[in-house]
Amino acid sequence: MHSTCSAQSPTGPSRNGDGGPSAPYGVDEDDENHAQDALSGRPIADGGLVRQQAVVLLVDLVESVRLMREHEAETVRRWTSFVHTVTTQILRRHHGVLVKSLGDGLMVRFETVSDAVAAAAEMHRALAAQNATIPEDRRFHLRAGINSAIAWTDGVDIYGTGVNLAARLATLAGPGETIASASVHEQLAAGLASLAEPGETIGSASARDELTHGVDAICEDMGECVLKHFDKPVRAYRVGPAGPYPSLAARRDYGTPMEPTIAIIPFNARRDTHEHFDVGNLIADSVIWRLSKTPNLKVISRLSTNVFRGRVNDVAEVSAYLGATYILSGGYVVDAGEVMVTAELSAARTNRVVWTDRIRGTVADLLQPDSELAQRIASAAHLAVFDAEVEHVLTQPLPTLESYSLLLGSIRLMHCSGKDEFLQTRKILDELINRHSRIAAPRAWLANWFILRVTRGWSEDRKREATEALNATHAALDRDPSDALALATEGFVHCHLLKDLDAARERCDQAVEANPSHALGWLYRGTVDAFNGRGQAAVEATRRALQLSPLDPQRYYFESLGATAELSAHNYQEAERLARSSLSLNRMHPSTWRVLTIALVLQDRIDEARAALAGMRRLEPALTVQRYIARIPNAQLETGRQWARCLEIAGLPTTG
Repeated sequence: MHSTCSAQSPTGPSRNGDGGPSAPYGVDEDDENHAQDALSGRPIADGGLVRQQAVVLLVDLVESVRLMREHEAETVRRWTSFVHTVTTQILRRHHGVLVKSLGDGLMVRFETVSDAVAAAAEMHRALAAQNATIPEDRRFHLRAGINSAIAWTDGVDIYGTGVNLAARLATLAGPGETIASASVHEQLAAGLASLAEPGETIGSASARDELTHGVDAICEDMGECVLKHFDKPVRAYRVGPAGPYPSLAARRDYGTPMEPTIAIIPFNARRDTHEHFDVGNLIADSVIWRLSKTPNLKVISRLSTNVFRGRVNDVAEVSAYLGATYILSGGYVVDAGEVMVTAELSAARTNRVVWTDRIRGTVADLLQPDSELAQRIASAAHLAVFDAEVEHVLTQPLPTLESYSLLLGSIRLMHCSGKDEFLQTRKILDELINRHSRIAAPRAWLANWFILRVTRGWSEDRKREATEALNATHAALDRDPSDALALATEGFVHCHLLKDLDAARERCDQAVEANPSHALGWLYRGTVDAFNGRGQAAVEATRRALQLSPLDPQRYYFESLGATAELSAHNYQEAERLARSSLSLNRMHPSTWRVLTIALVLQDRIDEARAALAGMRRLEPALTVQRYIARIPNAQLETGRQWARCLEIAGLPTTG
């Protein structure tokens, strides 16, 4: 039994990281002619199968792959010894029957839920006792899933949806925990099998009905949980206390918006003076104004946050009162017109400061619409939110995460990561799409992922990527025909993957008509114009995009494409400036290095161009002029021919 999640918690054991349960137990249950015989427990003619009520317990050894890799002999010895204890002692005490041993897990059948829960708890206790004398990196932790359902049996093995549900439950269990589903009917309809973590036991709700609260176990409502390969969320309960590294927070709600909420508390004066009291409000108002223009955050009004100014409240209290995911607060000192601001951003879910800084400015600056001080605070806080969500996404199992964590984490990861993290982003977007089947945005971002996979040189099948990307944008536009992100992205698919610049421009035009303030729409439209050699139009569009999204966490991307537009307009110094600025934010984007190389060649700075080309070739060592020409959408236009010549002058091999 293998886990579907590979991320490792910063504080506790991770999942196995060796793929999801193959769930080989399902059978076709559509034969109505045999239903009565099956339910009565009488043998069925084909294969001697019967259907009977069963309680299924699946336990899985956490990090079994790592343990085997690092301590194979010891792991095998300890695991086989533990299985012997289970089969000869624990199962006998709790009337369990071992159905199969799967190398790093066990499947056991019980007559009652109480026996299954008690047996699972005893297994956890047995390993906990062993772990007390074992180094932390060698400790055994179980995750377990329990489901009570009517299952098929041939006297040796058991089969059916109910068994698959138990397997899914096991994938979400945390060390030392047990989770139960709400009812047999709900289990069969929705699929209850991926709610358990290492050392955690997860069970069904019909199972919960048989438990005596406070005697057999303590039950905590975990809400509706999304399970892989099941159409609808399933209600689940943790049976027993939470383990040290729980996978699930109570009462998951996947209906929440896909944007985190931030509260900016008016900053406090560090000196008790009424003269500069309003400076704290100025800081908050300026930051709120900037953050409210970003598409990925919900910003709480200062009318609501003002009540917390000057009070000593912890993050949890403020979050509970305002419903905020992040809290931005701080203090300031004013001296002779200058102001020193200390700002800090805290995450409510961890009660931890995720960013802090001291920034110097002037009171006069705060009164300006383009306040540099407010811009620095807002920009740093906005980026810190994305980085915090990336960390959360990379260290927690996907089904346990809020949807906004998945969205922000995927956007940041697909742009600012190496190949492994980039590929992992696909799984994050798939999880988001499964949760929000009627929303366009996740599918539009998936299409962007396919585009980036090609432009970053990580795809060997451009045609397949184009098909996948168009499927994603078509699905997004089916859900919202006027979604600007989907329209703009489809335009870029036509540009980069299909090389149809006319269709690309048409789609980008539709995007900015649908939403004249959509920054990506203008950015993509400007890039299409750049490829077409419409330099002035390209510059106007990309500069507008930068103005519309000054705090965008993808700013490197905006500046990189902006540099391409400046190239097209023959503004080579500005193209160089934007490319260098983009590289200061993200040095992992090959296209930016190419733009810088071309801009330097066109300024006759060949030695510098060669150095820039070396930066690009570290990321794409196999690129040649021939392959570059085959890739770009403007290969037959003057812009494409000129840019290819520049790369050749800088030293890019012609073929290879």
